Amino acid sequence: MKISKGTDYALHSLLYLISNGDNQPVTVKRLSDVLNVSVTYLSKILTQLVKAGVIKSASGAKGGYYLVNNWEAIRIYDIITAIDGHRSTIEDSFNHGPECKVQSILNSAEDEMTKSLKSKTLKDLM
Repeated sequence: MKISKGTDYALHSLLYLISNGDNQPVTVKRLSDVLNVSVTYLSKILTQLVKAGVIKSASGAKGGYYLVNNWEAIRIYDIITAIDGHRSTIEDSFNHGPECKVQSILNSAEDEMTKSLKSKTLKDLM
């Protein structure tokens, strides 16, 4: 699993929405100012989160982004895969297959990381 800047920005955006507390829409401009990130880049990330069902958006003068109901149960793993997909951090140039000890150890470590991220939810960011 590879974690990009986009995922980092997504998680920090969600943390801001959680800390906002009143679940009123927050504009992408406000989020970009808080995170010091390009509005254009952050808009793309937030759109991915909307498509994944992690947040909702409201259009109009008082629009913005806000948390979905039951946001506390959304897993960190699901946020990462919504932004970055299911890419592996492991690159075994030799690709010896399952009998390769190096690949076996690295795959095991990645499995543990995935398991840990699946056990953590947005509630854990509070």
